[in-house]
This record gives sequence, structure tokens and C-alpha cells, in this order.
Amino acid sequence: MKNLIQNSMPRILLAGMMVLMITSCTRPVIKIENIPANTPLGSRIFVSGNFNRWDPGDQSFMMELGADSNYYITIPRGFGEVQCKFTRGDWTSVETDVCGYDIENRSFYYGKKDTVVVSVESWKDLEAINCPEVTIVLNKLPENTPAEEPITIAGNFNEWLPDSNSVFKQDNRTGKYVLTLPRKDATREIEYKITRGTLLKAEADRFGNEIEKRKLQFGALDTVYVDVENWEDIGFDVPEKVTIIIESVPVQTMPNDILYITGDFNGWYPRDNKFILQKNKNGKFQIDLPGTQDEIEFKFTRGDWSKQEVDKWGYKIPNRTFSFGTSDTLYIKIENWEDRSNEIPVSYFFVINKLPKTTPADSKFYIAGSINGWDANNKKYRFEKLTNGTWFLKVENQAQSFEYKITRGNWSSEEADLYGNNIANRLADKNRNDTTYLEIINWIDIPILEQKSVVLVIDSLPAYTPKGQKIFVAGNFNTWNPGNPNYVMNRNLKGNYYITIPAHNDGISFKFTLGSWDSEELDENGNTISNRTYKFGYADTLRLKVENWEGFDDW
Repeated sequence: MKNLIQNSMPRILLAGMMVLMITSCTRPVIKIENIPANTPLGSRIFVSGNFNRWDPGDQSFMMELGADSNYYITIPRGFGEVQCKFTRGDWTSVETDVCGYDIENRSFYYGKKDTVVVSVESWKDLEAINCPEVTIVLNKLPENTPAEEPITIAGNFNEWLPDSNSVFKQDNRTGKYVLTLPRKDATREIEYKITRGTLLKAEADRFGNEIEKRKLQFGALDTVYVDVENWEDIGFDVPEKVTIIIESVPVQTMPNDILYITGDFNGWYPRDNKFILQKNKNGKFQIDLPGTQDEIEFKFTRGDWSKQEVDKWGYKIPNRTFSFGTSDTLYIKIENWEDRSNEIPVSYFFVINKLPKTTPADSKFYIAGSINGWDANNKKYRFEKLTNGTWFLKVENQAQSFEYKITRGNWSSEEADLYGNNIANRLADKNRNDTTYLEIINWIDIPILEQKSVVLVIDSLPAYTPKGQKIFVAGNFNTWNPGNPNYVMNRNLKGNYYITIPAHNDGISFKFTLGSWDSEELDENGNTISNRTYKFGYADTLRLKVENWEGFDDW
């Protein structure tokens, strides 16, 4: 018997080896029979998995478009489990579920099927056009909302008649009203309003007026937040008026001068007899304005625009603004009149002696600052090109100092720092020097690189960071997942953490974590920081510092 068992062992092993050889010879085919309708025409589709080190743009694993309009690829021979996902070339365009959420890795086993048939429901960088539902959260309700009445939604999807499926439920944890709205047909966009059971009790604006129909698109967002300001049928507190009192007027104001207020409430007519200021019992100019809109913009004149108020040096000021409900009385000082200004200005000299190589040849340069109402295209503040190639501007102003920036005529083309971000305001100080030499590093609208990715390097970590700790990056490129395994940082030869992020639209927002939002990075004082940002096209590497981690007490 023993000999029989011994003699049969090689046969068993041989049979097992033959099975392994058969399965190892198997080269399964993956077939994508459906892709989202908004997939860009001519897109290349790749398969990435444990057979190619999860390279999302591996040219060897680009799928072929068949005559039947399906995509095909043959997977290399192997054993065991295959794990994979589909992309359009990088992880920013990886497949997602039907509503745009991240999905688990696909998996199948060698030898079980010759052809694996799949469908791609959506792409991470495109709208999830087939999403079957959207969640609406009422972020704000009027304080006078009756507690006993239901909060409902009315729209073109329910013939503007809320039914039992249109009622919001109050979340026990947050207290907010929530409704998940299913998609009824192929129509992506719907119109709706929030009501209390009927359109006769529909939401209204702050002043009780009917609002435009709201709109949303299935797939654009998985959750929509709505603020309800008021109800059409319920009384509301309108800020009846604001009293504007002129505390002081310029010394050049004559006793017989008539002062007017003009703004967006009267078409900016500078001599409107309905808006003449009267003197109160204290001899101050005063006027009462009714609260007919949320916010007003205005200025004061003496009857026409050549006699409008200006700053103390005679320069035009930005429009004044006021939000009704913030105060019932507004005190104002008028510093000067445009036609009676006689201040002697101080002279400042500015020279631009360095510009980015990317600066367009026909560019014009301006100073925008506190001296001109931050007007980015004021011709009085435009530089003149000198024969030596530099740009020169003389500014006359009574101010001993002022803040400013350089623009090319609008705020979408202002100067930027090394990484393409907004810079802090520059400061002109008469007491420092007469001439200021300026070097423009970058323009915010002109990247200097054609950039496909950026490397994030952490040069400094808190000393208490656990040795060998995994550090993740979460951002708008991975739906802010704080523990996404595809965004674990690597270590370089110096031991610094680094990761390469593919280009994502115009830029990225991100933070570092230790795997969850309970361990996100903090500032040096242990406070939550704003999202880090980077606009592609300015630097291939960002060197960064993490001050603290949430959840540690060793600060």
C-alpha cells in the first residue's frame, strides 16, 4: 500500500502541474461593451492593474477599438487573481461608478473565463451623466418656518405637485432637511422650487418676492445645498430704511450747495430731486433710503458727475456699498469734490526692469492700488516704455504710502509669484526711496511650462511623526479621499516623502493626512489650514513643510 501511494504521488503532482500550465497559458480577453456617452471622441482607453504595476497610461495596455465599436485587450498569461481599472491615460480620468464615486478594483481569476465583458459607467474628470439620483440638503430655512408643516420639493418632474415622495426628512444628526431625488427618465436637467406642500407656499427671496425656478443637472454634483431665504405667504421683516448722515463735508463745500445721493437704485442719475440730502437739526446732511433691495452701491454728487465726491487728493473713489439689515444708520465722511480739489501731490517713480519671458510683446502695464480704487486699467497709472527697454511711471499722490500690484490691464492678468499664485500687495513708501525698481516674476494667466505633472515633496515634518508612517495626499484630484491607497507618498534617497500628481484642469487643491481627516495637517499653532493650491505651468516640484498633525498632543 505504501508503495502504491508513493508511486501515485508523481502522477498527482504531474496532474497539478498540467493544470497550472493550462491556466498559465490562458490569456483572457477584456471587452468593454459600453462607455459613457460623454467620453471625448477619439479617446484612448487603457487598462491598469497588478500585471503592469498599475501604470494608468501604459502604452502596451492601450485597448483596441473593434469593428463592433467595443474595446478589446488581451491580458498577459498569469496565475490567480487579476485586479484592474480602466483610465483614459492617467488617474485623474479613471473610471468611477454611475454617480462619479470611486470604485473598488475590478477582479477576476485566470482560467475561469476566456472573455471578461464589462461596462464603464463614468469617468472621474467628466460629469456623471447617467447618475440615477441626487441628494438635496436644505442648508438654511427661515426662522419663521412653521414646525408642523412638511417641507417639500415641486418641479417639472412631478408636475409641480409635491407627493409623498417629495417630502424632505430631517436628519437626526445635523438637523438639516434632506431628500434624495431619483432620476425618472433620460432628462438630465430639472427645474424646481422648495415649498411647504404647495406652490402657494413656495420659497421667496429675502424681501418675499417670487424667485426664479432653481435648476440642477443629474451627475453634475452628487449633493446640492440650498438656502431658503423666505416664504411667499409668510410675513417677513423688511429693513424699512437706512438713515445716511454726512458727518463731515470738504471745506470747499459752499453754504448753498445741494448734495445728492445717486446709485444703482436710481440708475446713477446724479441730479435726482427725489434723492436730495436735507440738513438735520444738528446741521448735518441726511437722507433716509428705503430698503428695496439687499445691497446698494452709491456715491454723492453736487448735481453732476463733474462734481462728484473724490478722495482727499482728488482721485475718484470706488462705489460705496451698503447691505440692508446690517445697520439702521450709516455715518459717512466726504473728503473732497472733484472740481474743487487743490491738494499738492507727492511724486513716486516706478521702473519695471525685469519681465517674464512669456510676457506678450504688445502688453501694457498698470499700477492698481489703494490710490486709484484698485482699478486695474486706469490710464493715469499706465507705464511708459523707455528707450533702454525698461518701463517707467510717475505717480502723484498725497499719500505717504500705499499698497499696489502690477497688472496687464485687468485682474485676470495680474503679477504672480514663482508658482503662479497671487502675491501679497506691494507697498510704496515715500520715506524709503524716491524710485522703486520692480521685477515681475510671473503672470497669473500665463504659465511658463507645458506641464503634465507636478512633484510634491515634503522637506520637513513634525518631529513626532511616527517612523515609517504612511502619508497621504487628498485633493480635488481624488475626491478629497484622505486615505486613498493610490495617493500614498513615496520616500526618496534622502528620506523625504514625495508623490507625482498628474495635471488636473487648471490646478489642484490639496492637503496632507496620515490616512484620515482625524489626522490631517495643521499649522504651527495646531489650527486647521486652508487648502494648499497650485496652478499648473509654473514649477515641476513644490517643496513643502508640514507643521503639525491633527490628533497628536506633542505640539
